[in-house]
Amino acid sequence: MKFSDRIEYVLANEIERRQCKECLGMWFLFNHNGSESFYRLAIDAPENCTTCKPIDEEIEAHSVMSEEQWVSL
Repeated sequence: MKFSDRIEYVLANEIERRQCKECLGMWFLFNHNGSESFYRLAIDAPENCTTCKPIDEEIEAHSVMSEEQWVSL
């Protein structure tokens, strides 16, 4: 699946969106096949942002699969 297709999918199923004031990254809460999932768009990785890093760690701690695994599917 191309990156543009993934973005289109996220935006089509968007429930909520928030922007980080530190790195300007966008966090999306969306409906993924009947369950809520998160997606983050930003230039920098979450570990480079002191605001996004703890959020990302909390999400990853409760995830069934990582973002990398999800994208590879």
